[in-house]
Amino acid sequence: MEINEIKLLKTIKLAAQIILENGGETYRAEETIKYICNSFNVYDIESIATPTGFYITINSEKAESKTIVKRINKRTINLQKINDVNEISRQLSLHSISLNDALQKLNKIEYNPEEHDKFSLYYPAISSAFFTLLFGGGILEFFTALFTVILVTLISRNFENLHSSQFFSAIISGSLIAIIAILITYVTGIGNYNYIIVGCIMPLLPGLAMTNAIRDTIRGDLISGTARATEAILVASSLAAGAGVIIYIAYSTGILVS
Repeated sequence: MEINEIKLLKTIKLAAQIILENGGETYRAEETIKYICNSFNVYDIESIATPTGFYITINSEKAESKTIVKRINKRTINLQKINDVNEISRQLSLHSISLNDALQKLNKIEYNPEEHDKFSLYYPAISSAFFTLLFGGGILEFFTALFTVILVTLISRNFENLHSSQFFSAIISGSLIAIIAILITYVTGIGNYNYIIVGCIMPLLPGLAMTNAIRDTIRGDLISGTARATEAILVASSLAAGAGVIIYIAYSTGILVS
């Protein structure tokens, strides 16, 4: 039982970690912990999850209570990983796999390098291009946004590999979008840089984080809701600051005229 409890703690820790690191809600992480523990007849569980970490304590009649604390240092969005963890928790509840098998699968999900779909580079670019049309842009704005977001996505992935701050990445992305938009419209003498900037920024806005913040707040998870809302506002502000500084410089140097 002692060995099983240790393995159980490792399993629920890794499951909750993957959920929180990849854009999952805090309540989902807590429910997954309870779901897995209950499937092994462990019902005395206390878990508190926030976007920046979680605490888990399990109590057993045959052994002392055990507590584990995990700090979450990176956060991104990968719904496939969340779905994979949910599938593993279902398999554990049905006892179709052992704790050892679950640990191996969870380790593979967490530590294997993330493989991007070969077309995933173009999805945000295509959406941005059509956003420029939606806001009133033309052919120039469409293809400029398409090229710009492909470049921004490549740069953002390099920042992720370097484990840099999300806010720093957002500032660089906003600045790069504004630079390309202003230069293209200035050199060609046609088009509107505003349509390009707004269209390119749309897919980069933290919509999922804000949605989770509202959902957590409604459920009563005030700490989680406040933390997620703050993160979403800071990322959006970083994007705006990056673009705003470039626009200000362009007006100051005479490239743009009001």
